[in-house]
Amino acid sequence: MKTNRYILISILAFSVTLSACTKAEPVIQSAEEQVVPVQVEKVSEGTIEERASITGKLSPDEAVDVSPKVSGKIQKINVSLGQFVQQGEVLFTLDQTDLANSVKQAEAAYRLSLANLKQAESGAVQGIDQAESSVIQYQNAITQAQNAVTQQEQALQDATMAEQRTRQLHTAGAVPNSELERVETALKNAQIGLANAQTSLENAKLSYDNAKKNLEHAKNKNGVQVTKASVDQARVALENAQSQLVNATVTAPITGIVSIVHGSTGQIVGPQSPVVSMARMDPVKVKTNVSEQELTQIQVGSNVNVEIPTLNKQLEAKVTAVSPIMNNDVKAYPVEISIPNSNLELKADMVVHVRFGSGSGEKLTLIPRKALVEEQGKRFVYKLEENKAMKVEVTTGTETSEQVEIKEGLHAGDQVVVKGQTLLVDGVKVDVQENTQ
Repeated sequence: MKTNRYILISILAFSVTLSACTKAEPVIQSAEEQVVPVQVEKVSEGTIEERASITGKLSPDEAVDVSPKVSGKIQKINVSLGQFVQQGEVLFTLDQTDLANSVKQAEAAYRLSLANLKQAESGAVQGIDQAESSVIQYQNAITQAQNAVTQQEQALQDATMAEQRTRQLHTAGAVPNSELERVETALKNAQIGLANAQTSLENAKLSYDNAKKNLEHAKNKNGVQVTKASVDQARVALENAQSQLVNATVTAPITGIVSIVHGSTGQIVGPQSPVVSMARMDPVKVKTNVSEQELTQIQVGSNVNVEIPTLNKQLEAKVTAVSPIMNNDVKAYPVEISIPNSNLELKADMVVHVRFGSGSGEKLTLIPRKALVEEQGKRFVYKLEENKAMKVEVTTGTETSEQVEIKEGLHAGDQVVVKGQTLLVDGVKVDVQENTQ
């Protein structure tokens, strides 16, 4: 019996010993025993620069569409796309045949009116004869002009029928594009010819009416005065005709680059048909809008920084215009910024980022933004005290993308953790590593 009790006790003792040998206790390391590698930076004193940033696009300093003042057919285009042109250089010319003929007719009418004036001054009888001659002359002019109108009407009718037939054949695939274009051009020329003939007829009728009035006045012994008026009228008509001829040669209104060539040789154009577009690209402008708050930071002459991502460049520019009236469509104030572009590297519609404004120059307590930790709407930093990281709540002020003003919680010279915060708890030991950034 004693032997059995001894064996049972021995087994129990062995079991306890075995259990103690096989069960490992977990090792718990307290916060004080942990060591976390971190990087730190000093709290500094300095100024912080507040710069507003807006996005815009480049545009030419000036852009114009150039159209002729008279209608006609383009005879020659003297410029090409991208060409630099000085103000006053010839851009294109119109066919001057009809305009030159109008000048000749006006010159003849003017010379005739001068001759009539001399004759009128030599005597009333002689003036009456001359007035009668003018009436006959303009009667003949009306007849000739009416014949010209009839001929042009027939030409237009023929050209219209030819265009219609050719278009039908073209639709059926029986004639090439070139033939259709030829008859279309002929139709346009016939339309211009009829318009010119009708204008000549109206002018002839007007001259005829004036001639009859001159004759009546001459018979009333007012021939000299009437003829002087006729001279004045003829001179004005000549000046207008000469002006129309000059307008057939179109010159550049500004110095700049040819941005678009709309027309082509042989095309019929008029005052509503731009033939060439030009742009002055030195300087270029940024037209943008700023908020009411941003408006207080700029004025005409303010320097701004312009970043051009496409060219990877930053340039200095100046504000050249600030509107005092808000654009209600965007609820902002229009602003223009001028950028020198002597090498013409900057192009229209390039996207730019404009930064302007500056801080007050007041000394502030500053930390790097990356030192901040936010939890439940509050802001903290880990401040280095001896070899421990102490969690400190801070009150912040002005901020930029890189720096944050600290109003309460830190002082200049304190060291704060800028890398490794995610591994920290309040009071943990740290190993300060060299800041490689």
